[in-house]
Amino acid sequence: MDFPDVVVPRLNTSTPLGQALISMFKSIEVELMIEGAKPGAVKVIVFGGCAVHLYTHHRVSTDVDAEIYCANTRDKLRLRTLLAEFPEEFFDDQSGRVMELNYDLQYNTGFGPLHEDYWERSLPLEEFPDEAALHLHIAAPIDIAISKLGRATDQDVSDIMALLRAGFILTTEFRRLALQAIDMYVGNKEPPRSILTNILHDYLETEVDEAF
Repeated sequence: MDFPDVVVPRLNTSTPLGQALISMFKSIEVELMIEGAKPGAVKVIVFGGCAVHLYTHHRVSTDVDAEIYCANTRDKLRLRTLLAEFPEEFFDDQSGRVMELNYDLQYNTGFGPLHEDYWERSLPLEEFPDEAALHLHIAAPIDIAISKLGRATDQDVSDIMALLRAGFILTTEFRRLALQAIDMYVGNKEPPRSILTNILHDYLETEVDEAF
């Protein structure tokens, strides 16, 4: 059973966390402009809890899981180091605390399955227009969900369920693209397949129960 009414995903960067994320990458954009970098010289795509927050606001994350693409490997390492050296503070309304947003140097898209067309589905942030030296994209909900099948911690599963319940992902499409990604995954393929099956079973069972 599937639920065909897919909600078009929208990004909300107006929260304190959203603004901190933009500020973090704006500082890099300024550096690139000073250096005379061309439009789109650096492309960044964000996955993880920060990306989930921009879609659902169901939780706050203090780690930025992102992949940087640029022509020069040395430049990529330098930008990653700069991002890690200057965390952004933000006020979390829920906890009433000042928190610190950190760029995760350990993150790698190879940690979990990833579909080959993830960049084409990603959503660009309007705060970084085409003429900007840095283009910041947020991974599409379905690609965030697929990427979380690798580790599949309780938090990862909770994030996937939040994206499903928000209506951003068709279950049939999730299954199809996830299985394609798992087939290309260099790690053990059985755990993510099993996790995918369990998540879809639990989600569809819950949706059916709530429908009646």
